[in-house]
Amino acid sequence: MPLRIAQLSDAHLSARFPRFERNFDLLAEAVREARPGLMIATGDLSLDGADEEEDLRHAFERHAALGAEWLALPGNHDVGDEPLLGGRQPVNATRVARWRGVFGAQGWVRDVPGWRLIGLDTQCLAAPEGEAQWAMLEEAIATAGARRLALFQHKPLTEQRLDDTAVNYWPVLPEPRTRLMALFGAHRPAFVASGHVHQHRINRQDGLLQIWAPPIGFIVGDAWQKPLGSKLLGWMEHVLHEDGGAEHHLRLVDGLELHDIGTIPEAYGNLRPLE
Repeated sequence: MPLRIAQLSDAHLSARFPRFERNFDLLAEAVREARPGLMIATGDLSLDGADEEEDLRHAFERHAALGAEWLALPGNHDVGDEPLLGGRQPVNATRVARWRGVFGAQGWVRDVPGWRLIGLDTQCLAAPEGEAQWAMLEEAIATAGARRLALFQHKPLTEQRLDDTAVNYWPVLPEPRTRLMALFGAHRPAFVASGHVHQHRINRQDGLLQIWAPPIGFIVGDAWQKPLGSKLLGWMEHVLHEDGGAEHHLRLVDGLELHDIGTIPEAYGNLRPLE
């Protein structure tokens, strides 16, 4: 029997700033009706868990209330971002410990029939707090056997190509991306499922299938972010077959409000318009 996975991403939940809660309510109802075998939340579950533990706890409780077996991975608003990007909330040991105190592990490995699922904390790959992630990943690849690999993470590997050298906010940075692909070698993942970009796209480039889950909370309007995929809200359903086959479906939910974060400065401040 195939395993149906519900991938949820970028809910940005907070009891003290409930602007995005209704979207989560509607999406949660749809996921409950779908009755997936597993739910995976790929980061930015909280509005500002990087500095507010109560946001992390609220996000945990809201996701847990869906009633499905579930796994989570941190995003930049949960534990901070790569120090190289120079943001105001660099990932550090304190922020990682806060996440672990609420959610448990930063990353994980889960075997299901025919597949090995790997959950990777992309926020820490270029920081000292990421060394345990690298060790976990190396062992997971080496012991996968004949299982197909599926990689779940917050940030996509690339915006376009694996050899992109630009350093920017959206994808995994070039240096850890190169290290990642070298570890996989010939045993590349069948697909990489991520969030973070607040756009939906399914794209095969350089022989690698990358699936960007849509956000739940909001989009980033064209005035502040170039369009690379579809700016909409919803969730992804991944259907994994024991023989290694897979299907990927965008699931839309009626009634979700298409918030544009660029017009809500009280959430994250004023965004810089594109030039």
